[in-house]
Parts: sequence; C-alpha cells; structure tokens
Amino acid sequence: MKRRTGSIHPGYVRRISPTAVSVMPFTGSTIEDMEQLRNLAKQYARQVPFGLDWPVNFWADKIGWETEDQAARVWLNHYFQTHSTATETKH
Repeated sequence: MKRRTGSIHPGYVRRISPTAVSVMPFTGSTIEDMEQLRNLAKQYARQVPFGLDWPVNFWADKIGWETEDQAARVWLNHYFQTHSTATETKH
C-alpha cells in the first residue's frame, strides 16, 4: 500500500474525506460494475484509511470484517479476481 496524492491505479480505492472515497474501476468494467463500486464507496468510505491506496480486495476484507456485510465482500472480491492481472495491481 502506498501513500498517494496523484491519480489512482485501476483496482484501488483511496479515502479522500471523512465520508468519501474514490474508486478507480478496472479497464473493461461494465456500467453496472461502476455503479456498484460507486454505491459501495458511498456506503463504506469509513473502512478505508486516509492517504493510502488500497487494493479493492483489501477493502472487501475490511468491509466483511468490520461491518459483516458478506455480500459486499463477496462482490468486491469477485470483481477484483475477474478483472485484475498481475501487472495491474501491486500489493
């Protein structure tokens, strides 16, 4: 995880205020994927630490652990696994 201020890499999430995060979808994501990411970003912004770019799968685990929303965790993990490649995300 990197402390970042520039652009966000695909498949990462960054908390930008106390109640908002920015999520960069993977290339090739559908409109439905992007809408779901936006909804989850609104709902679970507080599960992302300030100033770090977190891979979506780390965010999914934190959501599942802290809020017990297993449906969100499963969806994010599936989204990450189906869209990520070894070159796109670095953890």
